[in-house]
Amino acid sequence: MFKGFNFWKQRVFKKLLSQPGNRLTIYTRNNPDSDSLASSLALKRIAEHYNLEAVIYYTGTIQNRTLVNILGDDVINAPQIFLSRDCTAFVDLLPTELTGEKISPTIVIGHTLGNTEGIRCAYQDIRTTETTSSIMAEYLKKLGVAIDKRLATLLLFAIRDKTKTLIADFTLHDFESYWFIHKYADMELLNSLEHPSARIDTFDDLSRAISNKIIKGASLFTTIGYVKDPGTIPRVCKYMLDIEGISTALVLAINATKIYVYAESKNMELSMKNVLKKAFGEWGEVTGGPLQANTSISLGVFGIAASAESAKPLLLKSISDSISSRYFYVLEAE
Repeated sequence: MFKGFNFWKQRVFKKLLSQPGNRLTIYTRNNPDSDSLASSLALKRIAEHYNLEAVIYYTGTIQNRTLVNILGDDVINAPQIFLSRDCTAFVDLLPTELTGEKISPTIVIGHTLGNTEGIRCAYQDIRTTETTSSIMAEYLKKLGVAIDKRLATLLLFAIRDKTKTLIADFTLHDFESYWFIHKYADMELLNSLEHPSARIDTFDDLSRAISNKIIKGASLFTTIGYVKDPGTIPRVCKYMLDIEGISTALVLAINATKIYVYAESKNMELSMKNVLKKAFGEWGEVTGGPLQANTSISLGVFGIAASAESAKPLLLKSISDSISSRYFYVLEAE
């Protein structure tokens, strides 16, 4: 039975944040999206409200470069998750999603439709709402934490982004949180997040994506080749979805160390997260939701070949053939 952030949960939560001489280390999910970052920032502000120093770490890459600029020093990139003696929180990240040895953080807050058995922690709040940002909005409200415009705007953007502006896959809790947060938001900042100015790199990548596209029915696959900034990939994918007759698109890109895969769909009968998990789940962690999802795959030994100019075209073709065949195979099965 859903009880929300009730009295007993508040009591345990506040006790954890009120430990003297403690420090809170917050981890987002790998390759964090707007929801993971906004909800982590909300927890950081709550910790600071209780005079607890807090630091946010993320692994992988933040593909939305506008988010990186707005968050600034509030988030720090880390090569891997490391649990110290400090109080550790996983936000929008479940210990069961991590491979290898079992990890026991202090706090786990997130949303899932999957298995939550075997999670060991002092405090957990895992719900079936569509966004973790909705959960954190409730925390801010019930704990009476001051909400600045930047935090409110990021939370609002995350809820809008994950629910397609409350059109798809949203719950009553998402709607209530949206209504509570929107009055604090900076609409000019929100507009810049939702309509970032296009850089010249985006148009170069878009040109390559159009040239390399493969279309099967209403599904599209393309590659933009080697990139310096993977942050252009989601924007290119949105352009691909604007092509007449296309309802699902996947964009592939490569840099010196990783393969980046981003997919988005307008087809409500598909879950892009499930599609990418079935196609590439054994190669890397898949993040996202039903309408958009992404993963990054380590190049490993192929990274050596990626650094040699003569080998780059052959490597790109080999990776593109492998990714596209798996992608179309899973789509046909779905």
